[in-house]
Amino acid sequence: MLEKEFRAASKASAEAGKIMLKYFRKDFFVKKKGRIDIVTQADLESEKKIHEIISKSFPRDSFLEEESGKSGSGEGRVWVVDPIDGTINFAHGVPWFCSSIALVVEGKPVLGAAFNPVTNDFFHAVKGKGAFWNNEQISVSKNTELIECVLATGFPYERGELARKTIAGISSLIGGTQGIRQCGSAVLDMCLVAAGSFDGYFEHKLFPWDAAAAILIVAEAGGVVTDFSGKKATPFSEAFVASNGLIHGKLLEHLVKP
Repeated sequence: MLEKEFRAASKASAEAGKIMLKYFRKDFFVKKKGRIDIVTQADLESEKKIHEIISKSFPRDSFLEEESGKSGSGEGRVWVVDPIDGTINFAHGVPWFCSSIALVVEGKPVLGAAFNPVTNDFFHAVKGKGAFWNNEQISVSKNTELIECVLATGFPYERGELARKTIAGISSLIGGTQGIRQCGSAVLDMCLVAAGSFDGYFEHKLFPWDAAAAILIVAEAGGVVTDFSGKKATPFSEAFVASNGLIHGKLLEHLVKP
């Protein structure tokens, strides 16, 4: 089941990775989408390549892509694509970014793939089949107390009230954990929750392309992803808390709701 879809997503990830490496730490154009939100030549070319590969195999499916928006008329199957999650890292030569590709069926992710071409790390999951880091199956950590945990977070592009709430959450948690990291890629951060490297992750404002693949990867690794109220997250939630499940309630207690 979904073998053809997984092959297409894997091929698209690899080809997009080649484009990223072609431009990484080289010259490329950068355009501002907002005060601090940017898009690069590599984003646009990677997204075009991903779309081309997947649409060739599945011409009737629809797409929701960060740079191109919605396309296609199909309602049941939607490919949700972020060509580079961590664009600011990419633009500054920081090797922590990835492509993110998810197949969402009737609003639920059934396939997720994330590829960092610099480190050659490929995280992926198919619903009901487990989560994998390259060829090894992964699972979330077994830590039950926050003081045993390393967490990750991210700051929204809106640097007003949501940023203040993020800082409040960090301030509440920092003294009772082993550390909190801000790495710059929501997808990779959640993949590391799935792998047990991080025990939890939270962020106030994400888009479907930032979360769709990672939600499935965490779930298939035995973890939990909710909003800040504890409601099960979908790709179309806005705020996300991912964890090993064992610390989830304790983590939520420290977070300020959006």
